Amino acid sequence: MTELDVEATPSPLVELDQERYARFRTSFEAVTNLGHRLLAARLAAADVLPAPGAAAGRDELLARLAVSPGYQRLGEALLDMLERADLLRRHGDRLAVTERVSGAAGLAGDAAVDAAATALRREHPEAAGYVPLLVACQTQLIEVVRGERPANDVLFPGGSADLVAAIYRDNVQLDFHNRLCADRVREHVLGFLRRYPRSYAQVLEVGAGTGATTGPVLDALAERAERLRYFYTDVGPAFLRLGRQGFGATRPHVDFARYNVEGAPGEQGIEPGSMDVVLASNVLHATLRISGALRHCHALLKPGGVLVVNEMTSRLDYNTLTFGLAEGWWRHAEDEPRVESSPLLDVPGWRAALRAAGFVDVRAYGVPGLADGEQVQTVFTATAPGGTGPAR
Repeated sequence: MTELDVEATPSPLVELDQERYARFRTSFEAVTNLGHRLLAARLAAADVLPAPGAAAGRDELLARLAVSPGYQRLGEALLDMLERADLLRRHGDRLAVTERVSGAAGLAGDAAVDAAATALRREHPEAAGYVPLLVACQTQLIEVVRGERPANDVLFPGGSADLVAAIYRDNVQLDFHNRLCADRVREHVLGFLRRYPRSYAQVLEVGAGTGATTGPVLDALAERAERLRYFYTDVGPAFLRLGRQGFGATRPHVDFARYNVEGAPGEQGIEPGSMDVVLASNVLHATLRISGALRHCHALLKPGGVLVVNEMTSRLDYNTLTFGLAEGWWRHAEDEPRVESSPLLDVPGWRAALRAAGFVDVRAYGVPGLADGEQVQTVFTATAPGGTGPAR
């Protein structure tokens, strides 16, 4: 684990297999490249892209794509992506396809897509779990952005989270950051319980979703389960059902409740200032205003309580091609500072947002050896002022 604050300081608490991580990054790049080609093939087959030798303006291409109002930002981001991938090339104020589009044209048919996906999963097992969701989203992209098919029917077919959950299985990058979250939560909970030997520690997870982060955190806290109350919350009833199925039967100290971090806790039946730790993993970017969500996280905490945030801190084309189909991905306010063509904040942006929300002792943790700007995912801890400070 590396703390990315004033000085990079290695710690042995959470280790990362650097060789495996390097293989993962190579594999993920191959998956992203397939995504670029699938996008180009799909748009070319639908006559959205200019014909070879012709050019068109951005507005014309967006008109051909016929994006529904909620997907205007996605449409713009897709054109930007095709330019960065050298599938579209700018000529003045117009865009023309490159020879790479012709090379991708063979991916328009289902059989060719299946063959390419199978080969990629075989050659790049470290990122194989990303492929099914990518294929599902790209083969149905146009129907979604035109409002002809709900995004959730693609991301969660038949109400199943299997496509999304596959990404989290045996994933060296996500496992590392989930273990970072677990380590940060555990450190504070154990310190609190040492300081208050007759008290219960209370942890609330915001937007727990499929429980990908919940599992490692609960495992890390298992030795103190008898003195713990863990609140698994989400705005979606389907995710709460998943949580109950995954954790309800074997973990009596876990409660399940609907909570929307964009609203004040007291208005939703949760006592303000009652939590020792609040955990938010890959959820705060999907809010209208991160500033407001952070204020509500602050309101949940006791003085000296700790917020643990796990967030993507670099734009990834894979996420745009998959999770970007969800309208919530693009719902942030126009005046919110986000990374271009994404709903994300970078590492300096999160530090600034956490401090502006009244937190102190803001720290960032990421992959050893990478600078702030290279961190794809980052774990932040921040303390609500007052009390005696975070227990360490």
